[in-house]
Amino acid sequence: MSAFYIIKYLGKVGAGGGTLYIGNGILVGTDIQGARLDGTYRVIDGRMRGVVKMTSPASGSTLVTGQTLPPNTTIDLNFDFPEHFADGRPYPMTGFGGELMVVFEKVRDLP
Repeated sequence: MSAFYIIKYLGKVGAGGGTLYIGNGILVGTDIQGARLDGTYRVIDGRMRGVVKMTSPASGSTLVTGQTLPPNTTIDLNFDFPEHFADGRPYPMTGFGGELMVVFEKVRDLP
């Protein structure tokens, strides 16, 4: 399941994107605004559940859910996806400011 992904997300007031490595129980990546993404997950009964810690860039950021984050603020984004989530469908993540929908596109598998 280790792979590199393009992520696209949509919230109440906007859209965004970024890249993400998912594998071996970890997630790490960045988004187009420069936020850093770092998290963990477990696969249980065909579901991938975990949390991503998103840290806003040094300039701060406005989230697609409408909230503004000061520079270098970390928030949790929780998720519960099917194990095979890179199927072109949007899946919800929840955290500060509510829910956003995320679509994953696999770039390539990694060892």
